[in-house]
Amino acid sequence: AAMAPARKLTRTSLFDRSALMSFLEDGLGPKRGTDTAAKHCRAILHAAVRDAEAGLDAVDLSKSRVPGIPQFARDQIPREFALLTTTIADCQTSKDGSTTKMVVETQDGHRVESVVMRHDKGGRVTLCVSSQVGCKMGCTFCATGTLGELGNLTSGEILEQLVHANRLFNGGSDADDSRDDPDDNTQTDNRDRDDKDKRRVSGTGRGVRNLVFMGMGEPLNNYDSVVDAIGPMTDPTAFGLAPSKVTVSTVGVVPKMRRLIVDAPGVCLALSLHAPNQPLRERIVPTATAYKLPDILAALDHYLAAGGPKTSAMIEYCVLGGVNDSVECARELGHLMRDRDVIVNLIPYNPTDVPMGHEPPTPEAVRAMYSVLTGREFKVFTTVRHEMGQDISGACGQLALKKGPSRGSVAGGGS
Repeated sequence: AAMAPARKLTRTSLFDRSALMSFLEDGLGPKRGTDTAAKHCRAILHAAVRDAEAGLDAVDLSKSRVPGIPQFARDQIPREFALLTTTIADCQTSKDGSTTKMVVETQDGHRVESVVMRHDKGGRVTLCVSSQVGCKMGCTFCATGTLGELGNLTSGEILEQLVHANRLFNGGSDADDSRDDPDDNTQTDNRDRDDKDKRRVSGTGRGVRNLVFMGMGEPLNNYDSVVDAIGPMTDPTAFGLAPSKVTVSTVGVVPKMRRLIVDAPGVCLALSLHAPNQPLRERIVPTATAYKLPDILAALDHYLAAGGPKTSAMIEYCVLGGVNDSVECARELGHLMRDRDVIVNLIPYNPTDVPMGHEPPTPEAVRAMYSVLTGREFKVFTTVRHEMGQDISGACGQLALKKGPSRGSVAGGGS
């Protein structure tokens, strides 16, 4: 497969774990070993999360805040790394207050989008992150696919989206020593509880608890950066998300699906299927010619079998009016999924500015599909997605920049 266009980056994010590990290993020398570097890396990332989410511009690596790390790291990290390399260029919240779309600008002028979804008052919060600038998969219903693939995000740029989202919940207050104890949930009155929420450590209080790689890009086409980002995401000393609360979506990049269960155990896989047979899938997802449906389903089976009983997978099915919304399509899908331990998620199409001009399905068609899949013959666990943020183009398939394309330059090849 063709590589994504190279990008010209001058600053390295402190959240880029691979770069930080290389820096530490070089400084420690071969005798100290990877284990020592990994220990220091975790301590530094813990401090980076604490200070970035508190709204600070730089990480505090003083001995009183981060004891035990080598002096060269204290001296050189401020020069070699930036706490944040991205900024929020725009932020829009839906009328009902449930959804906030952030336009994140990278250091080379590209813009990507992240969506924060609040599922109920004071409850679960999900962040939808982008993994690439644009996307080359060309799904006919997806606005992002019209941009083409402009570049891969670094693991640091992926994690910075999580930092920006969590900053929405901490009010930008100063860091406090109470942030260092993830188990300190002591609260005396409402005022103390409000202050505690503002100073939240990732993994406690308010903030993002679920994360889905369903923004711009095909995550498995930027495999190394996505896997590298999942590490700190699920590290209790960093962002502290449970692996089962992280979902990686793919249209079916078979070799990487087989690797993911080894490199990121415990995360949920979401397969963007969108059709129950190969010919129809090729109409909807042009790149489906690269990996045939039987091979994708075999990779899905491998993922589920290799991951053990707690491993979960979701089948994403964008329902397009008059294209894949028939009862016969539902029956074909039922035959494919009835012996697989998956959740089928029916996603009624959202109108987007794409050349194919698809139409949303009727509510009756979606209900008929749901009835077929969940009925006595197939008994497939099925949900119908409740869309959030349509009025700010934040819903599924709508993530492309209406204010114009990315301004960033790319180097080397490209499309």
